[in-house]
Amino acid sequence: MKNALFLCCLLLAARSVLAGETETIQAPSPITAIATPDPTWNFELTTSYTSSARIMKAGSFGSQAVAEYELQAFKDIKLFKNYFLQLGFDLERFDFSRSSSVFPYALTSLSGELIFAYWDGDDFYPVLRFEPGLYYTRSHITKNSFDVPIRFTPGLKLSDNLYVIGGFSFDVYSNPIIFPVFGVNWKISDQWNLRAVFPRPRLSYLPSKKWEFFVQGDLDGDSFRNGPTTDRRTNNAILQYYYLRAGIGFNYQPVKGFEIEAVAGWNFQREYDYIRAGPIYEAKGAPYVWLDLKWTLF
Repeated sequence: MKNALFLCCLLLAARSVLAGETETIQAPSPITAIATPDPTWNFELTTSYTSSARIMKAGSFGSQAVAEYELQAFKDIKLFKNYFLQLGFDLERFDFSRSSSVFPYALTSLSGELIFAYWDGDDFYPVLRFEPGLYYTRSHITKNSFDVPIRFTPGLKLSDNLYVIGGFSFDVYSNPIIFPVFGVNWKISDQWNLRAVFPRPRLSYLPSKKWEFFVQGDLDGDSFRNGPTTDRRTNNAILQYYYLRAGIGFNYQPVKGFEIEAVAGWNFQREYDYIRAGPIYEAKGAPYVWLDLKWTLF
């Protein structure tokens, strides 16, 4: 799993961007910035469901399904030209159908969002992101639940249709603490686009401005401070939870500022890793569905 995580991190965030006045630092999108009304608020609601699968090395535990919910909201503050400061919050929760002292019934993160981003006329591309907040399991919130993940992902324009990204992510609750990152965004033609984007790299076909069909990978997750348990290995330990999945989907934009995105596919692996403390458990594969709604106010 760590190898898969590292490889996907090498494809990090062609949607993360640094755009400037020169031709060398630009947004990692082949779309040229256009004059549009300034956005003011961005909202995003995401949900997914992975059906039941057995956890290896814990056969007596039985099968486990998981539902994920995430709500994000950002206030956009224009700094200069197409640069913005985004202030907001991110609430994410994983609910599991079966739990024990090793496998919590819920993982929750409630964080603030401080983002320096570039607006290309259609979308935001984060350059520097701070996510201070509480990352905890079950309902146990302590002072050790506080964490500040940081992501820095500037971009470099190689040609009108090709951008590369370099940078790193930093989190004292992750393993390793620092991840080097690299990714590309390649506009193959007017209808085909390859975005080697972490956490969701995709190959897209765009028959019109409103529709996008794609094949997408998805490697995501987070680290949480576990609460008190009867197991000395997991008691107040750091739990790193990740999943690796892929599917096919579509994006539909009926009007400017509103998008609907849906994916169906296969979750190849889910992993519980009590880093620096003890056991690592992996779940078998299972089908999943994913739905995402985005709304931008102008």
